[in-house]
Amino acid sequence: MRHDLPSQRLPRHRGVTLVAGQEEAALQHVADTLARPDSHRLAPGPDVHDAVDEVHRAVLDLARSGEPVDVAVQLRPGTPTRSTALLLGSLLDHDLGRPDGASLLQHVACVVSADDLADLVLRGTDDRFAAAEHVVELVEHATLVVLTDVGAVTEREHRLLAALLGVLAPTATVLPITSLTAGCLPTPGRASALSGSAGWMRALSDDAPDVVEGDPVSTVVYRDERPFHPERLAVALEQTFTPGPAGTVLRSRGFTQFATRADRVGSWSSVGQMLSLDPTSRPSWHPESPHGQQITFFGLDLDAGLVRRALDECLLTDAELLADPASWRDLVDPFPTWDDATGRPGHGHAH
Repeated sequence: MRHDLPSQRLPRHRGVTLVAGQEEAALQHVADTLARPDSHRLAPGPDVHDAVDEVHRAVLDLARSGEPVDVAVQLRPGTPTRSTALLLGSLLDHDLGRPDGASLLQHVACVVSADDLADLVLRGTDDRFAAAEHVVELVEHATLVVLTDVGAVTEREHRLLAALLGVLAPTATVLPITSLTAGCLPTPGRASALSGSAGWMRALSDDAPDVVEGDPVSTVVYRDERPFHPERLAVALEQTFTPGPAGTVLRSRGFTQFATRADRVGSWSSVGQMLSLDPTSRPSWHPESPHGQQITFFGLDLDAGLVRRALDECLLTDAELLADPASWRDLVDPFPTWDDATGRPGHGHAH
């Protein structure tokens, strides 16, 4: 139900800022710095729906009372930030839509350790995928990235991280925590565009080039309508996508389809040397589902031709494609199984 409020109150709204990250003390510092003296402060629990409900109710109460909506929300470490931001933004826009079309959710600030990010993405760590994906997704869906522990990384790592953050979150402002000030957030914010702001999403858009050569981080987009033969893909991942002739993949993200699981769109996500292949809720036959392979690669010294040739060899051949699709289920598939009943995967595949 929409909660209409007197329009004369709306120009006084300054908006909502979410602050998310890894470590409580750093989150507290950033939230304290970004909040104005008269801002309202909230620190909801880690459950997405409970957190959204608490913030939503608080904002409605402020708007009804005639007070300016100026709220700084400190999310608990580990809270799924993107889903929280998207759900909250949608509810606020529905209930408190502004005449100028601006969203009340102005900013999502993420606070991450530069040292931890370097360890997970640059230094070859291969046993912390959940942590790695959480940190990278924090960055990808932020309007402001605040880096802690900058002094713990080398000069080379600092340069690589700066370039990587530029492609992961191309619309975000990136600052070390020592440079953070109360006035560093632009107004209006850009949180309303977070649903498509991640670098990998922008790279997959129709008008983006498939290859962007960068110094030092390049972008390669791979697209093909055919499904992968999973056994050949597993070999290619071990032989081609470890650091070597094709370059060093730092981050890849997108959608995939396996011949052995042709009814389901898969989610492809890698950070450093760790790759996870999970099911999505999308059936492959739906007209709005992504078809085949749509994957963005960010990395160092990427050889676009070699990346594409290696993945092309993993696709079904003409003969395999023209065979009975029921026979595809008999192909060798070394990846963890997906639970068809729940849509949940087994353990992710790390390499």
